[in-house]
Amino acid sequence: MTVRPSPPRLALLLVSLVTAACAAGPAGSGGGGGSAGGGTAAGGAGGGLASGGGAGGGGASSSGGGAAAAGGGAAGGGASSGGGAAIPSGWPGPGNTGVPSGTVLTAYAGPCSITTAGTVIDSKLVSCDLDIRAGNVTIKNSKVNGLVTLDTDLAASSGWSLTLVDSEVNGGPVQRAAVSDGNLLVLRSNVHGGETAVHCGEKALTCKVQDSYLHGQYMPQGVDWHLGGFQSNGGTNVQLIHNFVVCDHPVNDVGGGCTGDINLIPDFAVVQNFTIEGNLLGANVDGSYCTYGGEKATAPYPHANHVAYTNNVFQRGVNGKCGAYGPVTGFDVNGTGNVWTNNTWEDGGIVLPEN
Repeated sequence: MTVRPSPPRLALLLVSLVTAACAAGPAGSGGGGGSAGGGTAAGGAGGGLASGGGAGGGGASSSGGGAAAAGGGAAGGGASSGGGAAIPSGWPGPGNTGVPSGTVLTAYAGPCSITTAGTVIDSKLVSCDLDIRAGNVTIKNSKVNGLVTLDTDLAASSGWSLTLVDSEVNGGPVQRAAVSDGNLLVLRSNVHGGETAVHCGEKALTCKVQDSYLHGQYMPQGVDWHLGGFQSNGGTNVQLIHNFVVCDHPVNDVGGGCTGDINLIPDFAVVQNFTIEGNLLGANVDGSYCTYGGEKATAPYPHANHVAYTNNVFQRGVNGKCGAYGPVTGFDVNGTGNVWTNNTWEDGGIVLPEN
């Protein structure tokens, strides 16, 4: 078995500008209307995702792993992640995230580049990459077979925002994040495909992911990709609250595979003002650690501050460590404003941070 011995470099692939927007079609599924399920994400409490990564690539594909619903339970009880452990009842999973049961989806006619503020896409099956270039955009009760990108590297992006609620995104077979860039709220959504489910970048104003299921990364044979459930290469004002986050793809034939579930790697900016609260981190013995905490002596921005991990639960997996080497690395308990409190194993034991 080959494990991932070093932090991921996904963001190097995500900082390019959007290279291709989907072909615009007739106006569809609504301009106007407010955002749903927690309000808009613009610069306020609940906004912002990743920096970088265009809207190119990606169509529909299978989710490539992750848990399958079992017994119709609230969290798909009995489903398994990369380490073979079941998703405990009460956590986000296939049964309580994504498109609500009974929703009838109709084909989305476009546009795929959203430039009208207040656009609402509701109860649609979207078969293109969505390029968000407007404020107060909402995607709800919908399935997107493609990437969802709000490119915070663009100067105008400070006025753009997106709420993704009660929806499923399948990023497809691409080496990019399924949902990325910034000024985004993800709520009760099922995100899979791509190299990582959600990426929040250094230029995002805010980023909040809550009550969501991040899993099912894509990777072909013959490539040495570094996968993750959630990724940030620096930035501020990021909140991950009560999600199930897992990198559940096995190692491939050339050693490509998972770095970890929640990866805070300070390559492009200081990791600061991050709240990681009440999440379930899935076990995968093919990944290095289940989380990287933002501290890295050899990185351009080595010292994280005001990073709080509280009330998170780590699955043990088949080796009892969550990842191949352990549950956490790169978290400095002595860093300014950093907090590590009440983080436990699924069996109740205390998870200690590693400086």
